[in-house]
Amino acid sequence: MGRKVRRVPLDFDWPLDKTWEGFLNPHYEKCAECDGRGDTVDAQWLGVIVQLLMVAGDDGRKGRLHPWLAELCMAPARGPSPRFAELTTGLAGRPTSPFGHDSIDRWSAEKKIAAAAGINLREWGHCQPCSGSGIDPTHQAAYDAWKETEPPTGEGWQVWETVSEGSPITPVFATPEELARWCANTPNSSITDGTSYEQWLAFIHEGWAPSMIGIGGAIVSGVEGIGDLK
Repeated sequence: MGRKVRRVPLDFDWPLDKTWEGFLNPHYEKCAECDGRGDTVDAQWLGVIVQLLMVAGDDGRKGRLHPWLAELCMAPARGPSPRFAELTTGLAGRPTSPFGHDSIDRWSAEKKIAAAAGINLREWGHCQPCSGSGIDPTHQAAYDAWKETEPPTGEGWQVWETVSEGSPITPVFATPEELARWCANTPNSSITDGTSYEQWLAFIHEGWAPSMIGIGGAIVSGVEGIGDLK
């Protein structure tokens, strides 16, 4: 997930910030049983409860109390201590990051809790009608058979986001230099404010950057990080 440079026709006129139609499967229809989630309501409850555990571990480490925990009707008078982080670290299999436990940590914790209960989480937690896909079973064959269509190629240069299925976030320019100049001089949260022309140009020649990147213990935008590494 991040930013990608695409070569498209100079007259390519797809709206900015709108997902390219060729990336959207027209046969997608949510499974009515699980509302497209692919898991059972019991698995969803387990996920919510484990999320609270992970938040409590992070709170214990940081010495705070998240509103989610404070609003629990049976919440203790004080927040978790640093020792609670030992519990969530054990469940996650690794310490919490500066940003807290992530989805991988939560999944690891869910598997350990299910194993302790003697449950196969994939079988117990999967929606049976859709076999965990989240797709309406009557639409599954058509959904699987569909193939995405890439945007047309050409001489132009354009930046796309890949956090969603993919959409353009800049106009099309004739040269990398023009695109880099526009990105550096256009205030826009989806473009990453404050990144220099040189950093943008390095990213454009590289062709792709993640949303965020860690350099020397600091978290910066992927474009800035790629630019600084060049």
